[in-house]
Amino acid sequence: MNLLFNPLIANLVAMAQGAPQVAEPLDASQTGTFWMPVEGSTLAPQTDWVFYYIFWISVIFTSLIVGVMIFFMLRYRHRKNWDGEKSASHGLLLEITWSVIPFLLTVVMWWKGLESYMYADVMPSNAIEIQVKARQWNWEFVYPNGLTTDELHIPKDEPVVFILSSADVIHSFWVPVWRVKKDVVPGRYNKTWVEATVAGKFNLFCTEYCGKDHSRMMASVIVHGTPEDMQAAEDRGQYLMGGFEQTYEDWYAVASKEFLAKYEGDTPAEIGEKVFNSKCIACHTIDGSASVGPTWKGLFGKTETLDDGSTVVVDENYVRESIYDPGAKLVEGFPALMTTYTGQVDDEELDGIIAYLKELAK
Repeated sequence: MNLLFNPLIANLVAMAQGAPQVAEPLDASQTGTFWMPVEGSTLAPQTDWVFYYIFWISVIFTSLIVGVMIFFMLRYRHRKNWDGEKSASHGLLLEITWSVIPFLLTVVMWWKGLESYMYADVMPSNAIEIQVKARQWNWEFVYPNGLTTDELHIPKDEPVVFILSSADVIHSFWVPVWRVKKDVVPGRYNKTWVEATVAGKFNLFCTEYCGKDHSRMMASVIVHGTPEDMQAAEDRGQYLMGGFEQTYEDWYAVASKEFLAKYEGDTPAEIGEKVFNSKCIACHTIDGSASVGPTWKGLFGKTETLDDGSTVVVDENYVRESIYDPGAKLVEGFPALMTTYTGQVDDEELDGIIAYLKELAK
């Protein structure tokens, strides 16, 4: 697990699994170490202090113990015509020493660990709240005005609270540069928070095995810099793009306007295609290939065989039922993995899905 903190290793893992590459911070002078990426939040220095404290204690004591063992093996090895000496049976000072020193070291370890845990566990009262919704196998981020994205956008130097929920199984929210990890459990809300200190584009991972495509359950995290960060980048000759040319406030205003008018001027089939690409593409295809769920190609009007041996024609009512009550009629050969989209797909989007299915059946 520790190797995934390494930026190079994380980049290679992300590229191998088809996820976006971990970007450099906006300021390339902010770098991590072999073990850890850049310290990207107010929690990161505390976490790293505990890590390196334990790491160097382990290195020092392992080297000391192994070194003494090797010395004793050579110095007191068995020799011909030499019976050796009687070993000491008791050494009070030695026993006190090897008891007190580890005790003091572990007290420091415990205290600093408790400090960082309490800091991470106490939510600030003046924070932006973002809902993080996990499902097999994608992330969805909902902002205070209802704006929904598949990339996480937050401002630098401002506290943000994440309200975590899962629609199916246990997932885990993990952003290595922040040193933030929290399980996302079905049937309840968990919370965590961050105050990002480095602008950049990073990866969010799921670190709880959640099914077939668990390794691909990643998302991009955009930490928007301040106007001063952007000016400093321009002074360095950087060409800003990918969201970094905007502050969080500017991005939020533009994205919210686009979201509130997201289907303006679109035909129902075009709306359905957008819904498919944002919510359905992880489990269904439109080219006839196999996936977690039935392909949408040629699906509308088709007679499907169900797992109980009965048949059903894929029409408007069947599509509606499959979205809002997916376990009611299971197609033969496909397990009950889909969760309800009640509250996530509105009537306009449902009509669009039906129109898009009809388009794909032509």
